[in-house]
Amino acid sequence: MLRFLRNFKYYAWQEVRRGCSAVAPSDRSDVHLVLPTVWPSELTKRIRPLPVPDLIEKFSCDAPGGQFATISEYLRCDPRPDAVLLPDEIDLHRKMSLDDLNSYMHAKDAFKEPHRKNRIFSHVLVVAGADSARSYPFRQRPDFLYLCDCLRPGAALVLTRSRKRRTGALLFLSQDVDSQLSTIYSHMHYVDDVLPLAMLKKSLLWLLRDLSPELWHFYEPSSPVSCIVQEVAHEAMIPMGNPRYILQYTRTVKTSRELRALRRANASAADSMAEVIAQHYQIPQELAASFDYKCHMRHARPDVTKMSCGLDGNGLWQMDAGCQYGGYEGGLARCWPSSGRFTPPQKMIYGALLDMRRDLCSLIQYAGSEGAVRTPLELHAAYLILLARHLRELRVLPKGVGSAAETVEMARRFNCSPVVVSHVGLGKRDTSRRLLDYPFAPGNVVSLRLSISIPDDCCQAYPEFRGILCQLGDTLHIRDDYSVELLTAACPSEPQDIEVCLPASRTRSHRVRNDGDQSGPCDTRQLQSHGGDN
Repeated sequence: MLRFLRNFKYYAWQEVRRGCSAVAPSDRSDVHLVLPTVWPSELTKRIRPLPVPDLIEKFSCDAPGGQFATISEYLRCDPRPDAVLLPDEIDLHRKMSLDDLNSYMHAKDAFKEPHRKNRIFSHVLVVAGADSARSYPFRQRPDFLYLCDCLRPGAALVLTRSRKRRTGALLFLSQDVDSQLSTIYSHMHYVDDVLPLAMLKKSLLWLLRDLSPELWHFYEPSSPVSCIVQEVAHEAMIPMGNPRYILQYTRTVKTSRELRALRRANASAADSMAEVIAQHYQIPQELAASFDYKCHMRHARPDVTKMSCGLDGNGLWQMDAGCQYGGYEGGLARCWPSSGRFTPPQKMIYGALLDMRRDLCSLIQYAGSEGAVRTPLELHAAYLILLARHLRELRVLPKGVGSAAETVEMARRFNCSPVVVSHVGLGKRDTSRRLLDYPFAPGNVVSLRLSISIPDDCCQAYPEFRGILCQLGDTLHIRDDYSVELLTAACPSEPQDIEVCLPASRTRSHRVRNDGDQSGPCDTRQLQSHGGDN
């Protein structure tokens, strides 16, 4: 046996030595085998690569989370990707944005001088990216990401359009960029050239002298890009326009690719939450971790910073969560009983939310035909009126007390959603106060967050209603005929559908079924015995 082992060891070492074509010399006599040496190529000598620890340290600080530099790279692991930020789609976004800026200038010029012919404008649009924050995950700004697929912090994008409608795009990065990196980054981010941020001022002055355009930039005092643009505007003596609300309105109308990504994001969030509801959890951390895992399994990225979940004092799980796919957000809110059944007061309040969602969707459908509701702000006011009506029916608000405005103001105190209606896109709430005053349009994707919270000290409410919180949130798509598509329909919202999914309800129904199976034959035998006695 020992001789066999020695022979096996000897022949094994011979085979290993024969397999190594090049063996590095060794100064140690006790080393009998050395791994083959890979000789450095001329390219390796020229680029002088950094060691692995230095690379990890560098890219974990400069890159967003030490991961990818574009949204498209996150979708490479998906076997069936629905990528949005492709070159032709980004080119369409830039054209739509510059067209809207041009339309605004035409309308402004026509208002000042009605009898003057339409002038031809040239534009220079400067969009600043987000700065990196070490304590938070890096999130690129929606207005920047809409025009350039770049996740590098501290970047700036310059879009130009001449009077002959020739467009250009320049990307400025906070890091030093040589000619080779500039070529690589230009193809990666679909721009004409990539330059260091130190050349932004010089480039803007050259563009303003050559094109004499309209300068557009949203000024932020804390942004270094805004400081540079303001200095350039003072030196060139050109007024700086604010494109924030115009670009926000441009992003509200979604293209077909954007709608596919939004459907994918909302379907992933709805399916993940439906599976979370169907499982049993003890603590909110388990629920959040399960939702995170299920979103990742669907190739979506959960939005951890905006996820909230917990179990309230009345035995209701509350969850408001979402995820993003291809940079586009999807989310919803649900509540469900931990016991497996809604109590009658909980079911009444939750049913009021379902009725309000149905009524609000009906109001949106009539927005295109001169209906009562045409803007998100008007829809918010309609929600408060409906909320006051349902609270009166539940005897939470007294009837016939005060005017209609006072009743609506009293109903506002029972709503715990800070933003009821908001546009959804590259941001979860990609909206502003002024944008909510613009009419609904086909292609809009909006989020509805409805809730009823009755405080414990609400004396006018019945004791059974006190302390109950119910919420219902969904994402809606307005079609071309103003009909509403519920993008989060995969997650159950009806009380009976939720109760069927709950594990406690399934256990109870299984127990009742087993009891019925055991009692059925026993009752039959008792009837047969009584019949035999007779």
